Amino acid sequence: MEEVAYFCGEVTARIKVERLPDICRFLKNDPRTRLDLLSDLCAVDYPKDPKRFEVNYHIYSVPHRHRIRLKVRVADGESVPTVSTIWATANWHEREAFDLLGIGFTGHPDLTRILLPDDWKGHPLRKEYPLEGFPEQHPRYR
Repeated sequence: MEEVAYFCGEVTARIKVERLPDICRFLKNDPRTRLDLLSDLCAVDYPKDPKRFEVNYHIYSVPHRHRIRLKVRVADGESVPTVSTIWATANWHEREAFDLLGIGFTGHPDLTRILLPDDWKGHPLRKEYPLEGFPEQHPRYR
């Protein structure tokens, strides 16, 4: 655990990326937490930071009605272990983060684009990606 913060009754924990699967498995299976729903996974790009990508996991317990947010940081080119074996909903969320930001997820069963065409070049939610895209690329989508 690198950092824990509380705000408006919610807990946010920044953890080491290598501990992610073990912590998620514990949070889902322990009867005190029973965080059984990965409601969202999103990522943020901080291009000036050495570990430029922050992946956020919003996890909710249906029986206990509490939630937690987990955060991990990775550098460009580093991967995050998949949690799709723990929560099936992570499958599409991780594919979206891969498609739009280029974040890899180790062990993902089908890490392919989910929103953009297969021949799309680049990842449009990265900060360096031009707002109107690259004019020389993707002419058939203009």
